[in-house]
Amino acid sequence: MKKGFSLIELLISLIVISCITAAFTPIITKKFSSGVFGGSSGSNGWSDDCKDISTDCKLCFRDECVMCNLDCTTDGQYKDTPSCKCLPCTDKFGSNCTLCQSDKCESCLDGSYLDNGNCIDCKSKFEHCTKCDKNECKTCETNYKLDNGKCVPDCTKFFNENCTTCDELTCKTCKPNYDLIGNDCIANCPIKFGENCITCSDTACTGCSTNYKLSGSTCVPNCTSLFGTNCTSCTINACTACKSGYGVVNGRCYACSNFNSQCNKCTSSGCTGCKSGYALKNGTCQACSSLFSNCTTCTASACSTCSGSYILSNGSCTTCSAKFGSSCTSCTASKCTACVSGYAVKNGTCQSCSSLFSNCTTCTASTCKSCESGYDYNNGSCKATCATKFGAGCISCTSSDCKKCDRGYTLNYWDRCEIDCKQRYGNACRECNETTCTFCSLFYSVIDYTGKCRSCGQYDLGCNMQCSSCDSKKCLHYMDLCDI
Repeated sequence: MKKGFSLIELLISLIVISCITAAFTPIITKKFSSGVFGGSSGSNGWSDDCKDISTDCKLCFRDECVMCNLDCTTDGQYKDTPSCKCLPCTDKFGSNCTLCQSDKCESCLDGSYLDNGNCIDCKSKFEHCTKCDKNECKTCETNYKLDNGKCVPDCTKFFNENCTTCDELTCKTCKPNYDLIGNDCIANCPIKFGENCITCSDTACTGCSTNYKLSGSTCVPNCTSLFGTNCTSCTINACTACKSGYGVVNGRCYACSNFNSQCNKCTSSGCTGCKSGYALKNGTCQACSSLFSNCTTCTASACSTCSGSYILSNGSCTTCSAKFGSSCTSCTASKCTACVSGYAVKNGTCQSCSSLFSNCTTCTASTCKSCESGYDYNNGSCKATCATKFGAGCISCTSSDCKKCDRGYTLNYWDRCEIDCKQRYGNACRECNETTCTFCSLFYSVIDYTGKCRSCGQYDLGCNMQCSSCDSKKCLHYMDLCDI
């Protein structure tokens, strides 16, 4: 039954009821008053006392209600006026009717459709259909599928997932890469490319079964899905190789750090290899720096590389100066590559510049760069100065002779410069060197801090006691000059 009316339908109903009431009320009233109905219950069968039928019946004729004042509000029911009761739609329109009026069904259960006020079973019009309208099926029974509004066999359910066309008794065609044998679709990929190939082209396998993966056009065990992300090589039954830091233990990858924090290779028996900077010794990983001084990588028996400026020599680390001499500052295992100032690398060792080039102080292996004092640098070689060749005071010379001496020097007979003691330290100086007078004339002594000669006359005591030699404090020798 409808759950409500539109405003227009309600207005029309009120108008119709009003008209009927207006038309029949006078007649009924007249009939009752004239005795046609015989008062409350006429002898002709009409009556307004209808409680034997229903308390909601207001006018009846014999045992049927004619005017029923009853509203049926429950879904699936309609008002039956003769009995003045709400009766199920299914009583009048069949078990599939869910909503109705007294003269027609208005809604049906799934599995049937509404046609001219009646519910028609879908299967009577569409085989194997479970839900439809009057034009086409909407859903099908299990093992059937829709095809253009009708239910046809689902070949994947009747036979197997690789059957593509069929009837209810026979599979007719299969998916690509499957052969029809009887009513069964058999994969031909395993025959062509191995038992674990499930999809393929004419020339190659394109897909593998669970736990296998393609390698080229061959299905091989998928080690990561079978034995975890650390497995790199395997059979279908066991992992055979693992990532660095893991070892195969009972067919699985086992973290080598469980044996030792620095272990990165292992077997079920224990650690077999260590991280860089460590070596396996006595079954444990030991730091190279603890096995060999200044070592960064090693084996248990020898260092492989050294830290900083250290070099490898016979399996241990040493300094360049220890291997190639104190003058070597940088080197390889086989030769020195750099030296301290005053030395140059030649033939893999440090050689002094003075041994490579006379009077040279800094150099490369092929040329001198600077010279010793007293030598002038000249195009990669050292040439002696005039002072070096002809004495300290010579300031101008030829290749064979000094030509001019500096102040405080005098040019001697042999064209050499010698110190002019009188000019440098006074007329009393007879002998001298570069820094002081070393011998003075009689009655003079070298007692001045300047290195010059000073008279001893302050110590004279008369003509017979004249000081001929003295120091800064006293006369050292007297002479008697009175008789001279």
